[in-house]
Amino acid sequence: MSESAAEPESDMNRYIISLLAANRIGIMAAITTAMDELGANLQEASIAVIQDFFSIVIAADFPDQRDPTLIQEHIEGICNAYNVDVCVKDPEVDVPTILLPEQCDKYLLAISGKNRAGILRKISSQLGQDGVDILDLSATSAEDGETFEMMIKIAVPKALDIMDLQTVMENICSHLEISVDFISENDSAIISSQSQTRMFKL
Repeated sequence: MSESAAEPESDMNRYIISLLAANRIGIMAAITTAMDELGANLQEASIAVIQDFFSIVIAADFPDQRDPTLIQEHIEGICNAYNVDVCVKDPEVDVPTILLPEQCDKYLLAISGKNRAGILRKISSQLGQDGVDILDLSATSAEDGETFEMMIKIAVPKALDIMDLQTVMENICSHLEISVDFISENDSAIISSQSQTRMFKL
Protein backbone atom coordinates (compact mmCIF):
# COMPACT_ATOMS: atom_id res chain seq x y z
CA MET A 1 0.00 0.00 0.00
CA SER A 2 3.01 2.26 -0.25
CA GLU A 3 2.44 5.71 -1.67
CA SER A 4 6.19 6.19 -1.99
CA ALA A 5 9.32 4.10 -1.48
CA ALA A 6 11.67 7.06 -1.21
CA GLU A 7 12.44 6.59 2.50
CA PRO A 8 13.41 3.48 4.52
CA GLU A 9 10.72 2.16 6.85
CA SER A 10 13.04 2.38 9.86
CA ASP A 11 12.97 6.18 9.61
CA MET A 12 9.18 6.42 9.52
CA ASN A 13 6.72 7.81 12.08
CA ARG A 14 3.03 6.94 12.09
CA TYR A 15 0.30 9.58 12.16
CA ILE A 16 -3.48 9.42 12.05
CA ILE A 17 -5.04 11.92 9.64
CA SER A 18 -8.71 12.83 9.29
CA LEU A 19 -10.05 14.89 6.40
CA LEU A 20 -13.51 16.34 5.80
CA ALA A 21 -14.88 18.19 2.78
CA ALA A 22 -17.88 18.48 0.51
CA ASN A 23 -17.75 15.48 -1.81
CA ARG A 24 -16.34 16.40 -5.21
CA ILE A 25 -14.85 14.44 -8.09
CA GLY A 26 -11.06 14.36 -7.82
CA ILE A 27 -10.77 14.87 -4.08
CA MET A 28 -9.27 11.42 -3.46
CA ALA A 29 -6.70 12.01 -6.20
CA ALA A 30 -5.64 15.26 -4.53
CA ILE A 31 -5.28 13.58 -1.13
CA THR A 32 -3.22 10.68 -2.47
CA THR A 33 -1.05 13.11 -4.46
CA ALA A 34 -0.27 15.00 -1.26
CA MET A 35 0.49 11.74 0.53
CA ASP A 36 2.82 10.64 -2.26
CA GLU A 37 4.68 13.94 -2.25
CA LEU A 38 5.19 13.57 1.52
CA GLY A 39 6.66 10.09 1.05
CA ALA A 40 3.83 8.43 2.96
CA ASN A 41 3.31 4.71 3.34
CA LEU A 42 -0.44 4.16 3.73
CA GLN A 43 -1.37 1.53 6.35
CA GLU A 44 -5.15 1.86 6.78
CA ALA A 45 -7.95 4.02 5.44
CA SER A 46 -11.68 4.34 6.05
CA ILE A 47 -13.96 6.46 3.85
CA ALA A 48 -17.55 7.59 4.42
CA VAL A 49 -19.84 9.88 2.43
CA ILE A 50 -22.64 11.31 4.58
CA GLN A 51 -25.11 13.97 3.41
CA ASP A 52 -22.85 14.55 0.36
CA PHE A 53 -19.83 15.22 2.58
CA PHE A 54 -16.67 13.16 2.17
CA SER A 55 -14.75 11.96 5.22
CA ILE A 56 -11.63 9.83 5.37
CA VAL A 57 -9.43 8.66 8.24
CA ILE A 58 -5.94 7.50 7.31
CA ALA A 59 -3.16 5.78 9.23
CA ALA A 60 0.14 6.30 7.43
CA ASP A 61 3.87 6.22 8.05
CA PHE A 62 5.88 9.31 7.13
CA PRO A 63 9.63 9.99 6.93
CA ASP A 64 10.82 11.23 10.32
CA GLN A 65 11.54 14.73 9.04
CA ARG A 66 7.81 15.20 8.28
CA ASP A 67 6.28 16.65 11.44
CA PRO A 68 2.51 16.95 11.96
CA THR A 69 2.45 20.67 11.10
CA LEU A 70 4.25 20.13 7.80
CA ILE A 71 1.98 17.18 6.94
CA GLN A 72 -1.18 19.16 7.66
CA GLU A 73 -0.04 22.25 5.77
CA HIS A 74 1.06 20.26 2.73
CA ILE A 75 -2.22 18.33 2.46
CA GLU A 76 -4.21 21.54 2.92
CA GLY A 77 -2.16 23.20 0.20
CA ILE A 78 -2.57 20.41 -2.35
CA CYS A 79 -6.29 20.08 -1.50
CA ASN A 80 -6.92 23.84 -1.37
CA ALA A 81 -9.42 23.73 -4.24
CA TYR A 82 -11.57 21.29 -2.27
CA ASN A 83 -11.64 23.29 0.99
CA VAL A 84 -10.57 20.24 3.01
CA ASP A 85 -10.41 20.33 6.82
CA VAL A 86 -7.34 18.36 7.93
CA CYS A 87 -6.44 17.07 11.40
CA VAL A 88 -3.21 15.18 12.17
CA LYS A 89 -2.80 13.16 15.36
CA ASP A 90 0.34 11.55 16.76
CA PRO A 91 -0.60 8.24 18.49
CA GLU A 92 2.51 8.59 20.63
CA VAL A 93 1.07 11.82 22.07
CA ASP A 94 -2.70 11.23 21.91
CA VAL A 95 -2.49 7.68 23.22
CA PRO A 96 -5.66 5.62 22.61
CA THR A 97 -7.15 3.80 25.59
CA ILE A 98 -8.60 0.65 24.08
CA LEU A 99 -9.30 -2.85 25.28
CA LEU A 100 -6.77 -5.41 24.11
CA PRO A 101 -8.16 -8.48 22.26
CA GLU A 102 -7.45 -10.75 25.22
CA GLN A 103 -9.33 -8.37 27.54
CA CYS A 104 -12.68 -8.31 25.74
CA ASP A 105 -15.33 -10.09 23.71
CA LYS A 106 -16.93 -8.47 20.66
CA TYR A 107 -20.63 -8.19 19.94
CA LEU A 108 -22.92 -6.49 17.46
CA LEU A 109 -26.03 -4.52 18.40
CA ALA A 110 -28.74 -3.79 15.81
CA ILE A 111 -31.10 -1.05 16.97
CA SER A 112 -34.12 0.28 15.12
CA GLY A 113 -37.40 2.09 15.65
CA LYS A 114 -38.91 5.54 15.88
CA ASN A 115 -36.39 8.31 15.34
CA ARG A 116 -36.15 10.73 18.25
CA ALA A 117 -33.53 12.92 19.90
CA GLY A 118 -31.31 11.44 22.61
CA ILE A 119 -31.29 7.76 21.60
CA LEU A 120 -27.59 7.49 20.79
CA ARG A 121 -26.66 9.63 23.81
CA LYS A 122 -28.45 7.28 26.21
CA ILE A 123 -27.10 4.12 24.63
CA SER A 124 -23.49 5.35 24.34
CA SER A 125 -23.59 6.81 27.86
CA GLN A 126 -24.57 3.43 29.29
CA LEU A 127 -21.91 1.62 27.28
CA GLY A 128 -19.28 4.10 28.43
CA GLN A 129 -20.39 3.77 32.05
CA ASP A 130 -19.92 0.00 31.78
CA GLY A 131 -16.47 0.34 30.21
CA VAL A 132 -17.65 -0.93 26.82
CA ASP A 133 -15.67 0.28 23.81
CA ILE A 134 -17.58 1.26 20.64
CA LEU A 135 -15.53 -0.10 17.72
CA ASP A 136 -17.78 0.83 14.83
CA LEU A 137 -21.13 2.52 14.32
CA SER A 138 -23.35 3.16 11.33
CA ALA A 139 -26.81 4.71 11.36
CA THR A 140 -29.35 5.71 8.73
CA SER A 141 -32.74 7.40 8.90
CA ALA A 142 -35.68 6.66 6.65
CA GLU A 143 -36.40 9.24 3.96
CA ASP A 144 -39.29 10.63 5.98
CA GLY A 145 -37.06 10.88 9.08
CA GLU A 146 -39.58 8.97 11.19
CA THR A 147 -37.59 5.76 11.72
CA PHE A 148 -33.93 4.75 11.87
CA GLU A 149 -31.61 1.76 11.85
CA MET A 150 -28.28 1.61 13.69
CA MET A 151 -25.53 -1.01 13.93
CA ILE A 152 -22.98 -0.80 16.78
CA LYS A 153 -19.97 -3.07 17.10
CA ILE A 154 -18.75 -3.19 20.69
CA ALA A 155 -15.89 -4.65 22.73
CA VAL A 156 -17.10 -5.80 26.13
CA PRO A 157 -14.63 -6.28 29.01
CA LYS A 158 -14.43 -9.94 30.02
CA ALA A 159 -14.96 -8.88 33.63
CA LEU A 160 -18.41 -7.48 32.78
CA ASP A 161 -21.38 -9.82 33.10
CA ILE A 162 -22.68 -9.88 29.53
CA MET A 163 -26.17 -10.94 30.61
CA ASP A 164 -26.41 -7.89 32.88
CA LEU A 165 -25.38 -5.66 29.98
CA GLN A 166 -27.91 -7.33 27.75
CA THR A 167 -30.69 -6.71 30.25
CA VAL A 168 -29.71 -3.06 30.72
CA MET A 169 -29.61 -2.44 26.96
CA GLU A 170 -32.98 -4.07 26.46
CA ASN A 171 -34.50 -1.92 29.23
CA ILE A 172 -33.08 1.28 27.75
CA CYS A 173 -34.36 0.45 24.28
CA SER A 174 -37.73 -0.64 25.60
CA HIS A 175 -38.20 2.68 27.43
CA LEU A 176 -37.30 4.50 24.21
CA GLU A 177 -39.82 2.36 22.29
CA ILE A 178 -37.16 0.94 20.00
CA SER A 179 -35.95 -2.62 19.49
CA VAL A 180 -32.48 -4.03 20.01
CA ASP A 181 -31.27 -7.24 18.38
CA PHE A 182 -28.06 -9.12 19.08
CA ILE A 183 -26.59 -10.61 15.94
CA SER A 184 -23.76 -13.06 15.43
CA GLU A 185 -21.33 -12.37 12.60
CA ASN A 186 -21.64 -16.05 11.72
CA ASP A 187 -25.38 -16.40 12.32
CA SER A 188 -27.84 -14.49 10.16
CA ALA A 189 -30.74 -15.22 12.51
CA ILE A 190 -32.18 -12.21 14.31
CA ILE A 191 -34.43 -12.66 17.32
CA SER A 192 -36.21 -9.52 18.44
CA SER A 193 -35.90 -8.32 22.01
CA GLN A 194 -39.69 -7.99 22.01
CA SER A 195 -39.97 -11.78 22.03
CA GLN A 196 -36.78 -13.63 22.84
CA THR A 197 -33.26 -12.24 22.74
CA ARG A 198 -29.91 -13.87 22.19
CA MET A 199 -26.46 -12.30 22.22
CA PHE A 200 -23.68 -13.78 20.13
CA LYS A 201 -19.96 -13.24 20.25
CA LEU A 202 -18.31 -11.93 17.07
